[in-house]
Amino acid sequence: MSIEKNWDALNEEQDEELLSLLKSAGLSRLTSNNPLKKIKRNLLINMIWGILICTGYIAIIIYFQIWQVQLSLGLVLLFSSWAMYTSYLQYQKLDTRVASAGSVLSEMKRHYQSISNWMDTQQRVALFIYPVSAAGGFMLGGAIGSGLPVATFMSKPAVLIILIICIIVLVPLCYYLARWMFNYSFGKHLKALGENINSLEAEK
Repeated sequence: MSIEKNWDALNEEQDEELLSLLKSAGLSRLTSNNPLKKIKRNLLINMIWGILICTGYIAIIIYFQIWQVQLSLGLVLLFSSWAMYTSYLQYQKLDTRVASAGSVLSEMKRHYQSISNWMDTQQRVALFIYPVSAAGGFMLGGAIGSGLPVATFMSKPAVLIILIICIIVLVPLCYYLARWMFNYSFGKHLKALGENINSLEAEK
């Protein structure tokens, strides 16, 4: 039995029957845990968290009438909304069944490339947002803590130096944290998809 037929069986057979089928065919590398299904599920979870985070940004923007904070967090909100939209597009076009009418290998490659590009784009664009987010959070914390208008406490050179240090420290931390989260949510399943692709290519 070919690996393509085994992949189609992932969407039709019960786990126990499929595991038995794969073992008998010597293809234990392909498990019943379809990586595309795992990725699609995590995309949904990602969007739910995005909605909650955006709701939090909206609440802060409305509650704290500080235009500098509203501007910076407004930009972060726009990015978060864009990130959710691209996640939704990825979720919509991700066919976990890998239609048997077409080439299983080409479909799997298409999904692999699409998901990889989505992850890379999200992380690259986020690099431009982290400094804005850090500045917005810093100004909000400073305004609450000092009880002074943003323009007043930000006029002190020491405060500006602290802000710059915060941005220098937080941006790479946020970047590597985001990379870890992407890898935790999608990386291992994308790797499993890549292994299935390699198995199909080796069979040809």
